[in-house]
Amino acid sequence: MNAEVYIAKTDEHGNKKWVRYEVPCASSDRVAQVLRYIYEHIDGDIAYRPCFCKRGSCGLCMMVVNGKCVKTCLAAVIPVMHIEPLPLPVIRDLVVEFPDRR
Repeated sequence: MNAEVYIAKTDEHGNKKWVRYEVPCASSDRVAQVLRYIYEHIDGDIAYRPCFCKRGSCGLCMMVVNGKCVKTCLAAVIPVMHIEPLPLPVIRDLVVEFPDRR
């Protein structure tokens, strides 16, 4: 299966633009795996938080996929995905600044 992935990237002025990627994947893959594939094989310049826990416990991989906030380490791939950052201050591309929890 191939997934058509649109990622919200930011330019040097912080403006968002959609970039399209065609990604080979299995129906059992997760969104985090698709992002890793794009980074390692297509666009090494994309900024995102890699998934470390792989079980949904930390929440650092959360993004908006097709309008829903999801943990990318748990969310299954679908044929067409629009991936954008959470509605928080964007550092770059899909990386956001989380609120201080002190």
